[in-house]
Amino acid sequence: MSWFKENKFLGGLLVVTVLLAAIIIFLGMKAGTSLEEVQQQVATKEATLKKDLSLNPYPNPENAKAKEASLKEVLAKAAEAREKLLAFVPKKTEDISGKDFATKLTDTVSRVSNLFPGEKAIPSGFYLGFKKYRGSQPKAEATGVLNYQLDAMEYLLTQASEAGVKQIENLVRESLPQEDGYGWPGTKNAKRQPRVSGRSKRGAPGAVRPPKFEKLDTVADRMPVEFTFKAPEPVLREFFKRIGNSDEYFFETRIARVLNPASIPTAGKAASSEKESGGGGGGAFGAIEIEGEETAEEEPVESVKVLDKVSGGEELTVYLRADLLLFIEEEELAKRK
Repeated sequence: MSWFKENKFLGGLLVVTVLLAAIIIFLGMKAGTSLEEVQQQVATKEATLKKDLSLNPYPNPENAKAKEASLKEVLAKAAEAREKLLAFVPKKTEDISGKDFATKLTDTVSRVSNLFPGEKAIPSGFYLGFKKYRGSQPKAEATGVLNYQLDAMEYLLTQASEAGVKQIENLVRESLPQEDGYGWPGTKNAKRQPRVSGRSKRGAPGAVRPPKFEKLDTVADRMPVEFTFKAPEPVLREFFKRIGNSDEYFFETRIARVLNPASIPTAGKAASSEKESGGGGGGAFGAIEIEGEETAEEEPVESVKVLDKVSGGEELTVYLRADLLLFIEEEELAKRK
């Protein structure tokens, strides 16, 4: 303290110098921190800009307007497609009496049976898949949808006959929920599905879990049918063409299998003599050939190539599993959500 008293000017100058040095050091450290933050912000913006530049289309006002116009076009086409599908919805599926349905079923079976008059043209006990109602009547609340399905089954067999099918091997109709007193899936009185018991299995450590997707709304109720028949390849093509172009009923083909009893089909004998096929894994149906997307210009793709393994004059055995779709109208669809 005696030194400061004797050297007041130098002491004051020293104190001021120390304070100024401390202030400069503080400001320098703060400026360094601010510089790091600015650098980090710049790096983040650069990464965001780089990501945006990789997007196709680039997010700018012009591309946003083009995307909006494209989306409107897609929505318009979707609405147009929906209107076409809703055209398959019957005007009404009112319930009828069990007696009236039984009478109509008998008459329909008789008409369809007359379409296939050959020996063993239809299986024994053929009843259009409604064998359970031979001598009995369905529930009153099921007659409306059964009546619609019966008309569709007659249509399916009529198209087969007109296409040239001569022999029906089997026809199986899956029971509808209404026949057991329930409603369509998604409705209030739908049959409850049993819960899966037990804990879910854990995947191996490090295994990638499959993504979970939101369950989509059902747009149509399904009426499955299995149909087995014999016909040559041209008849098969005509039959599929008919049900595919139908404007009365919408059949969605789920499975279609074709078996040729001949070891080497008529149309495939020449090709087989030139080149032996490899050991395919198709079993009785042979190997499945998939035409590539690119072909040589001098070798145009013929539509008949797809059925080379089964085409020819032989009687093919055809198994078809299809769903008769009953599309749900918009008002009803909103109730099921």
